[in-house]
Amino acid sequence: MHTVAYLMKRKPGMTKAEFLKLYEEHREVMVSNARGLVSYTQHPIREPQQTGDTYTTDEYEEYDALSIYTYESAEDSEFSNLLTAISNDSERFIDFESIISLPLNKIEVK
Repeated sequence: MHTVAYLMKRKPGMTKAEFLKLYEEHREVMVSNARGLVSYTQHPIREPQQTGDTYTTDEYEEYDALSIYTYESAEDSEFSNLLTAISNDSERFIDFESIISLPLNKIEVK
């Protein structure tokens, strides 16, 4: 398995509502086109509340979403990232100059 997370901002000049609409629509593009996609979760960033958000810093306002992708292999991830359908759709709403990519290992604690 190959898991990667992307912490992203919307394109400059785009409203949060516009970003969230396109972000939601991106689900279908990923499911329809990505090779070897095992799991894809979207996590729009919300405003922190006092209870339960103890360690939230002010930087949360800079970002709009965190996406976590798990592929069958690193090759499937790379192949999918290079697909025109996926890259063109992503370009509509993601500011790629500020994106943070995080390669992940999954450790389940039960």
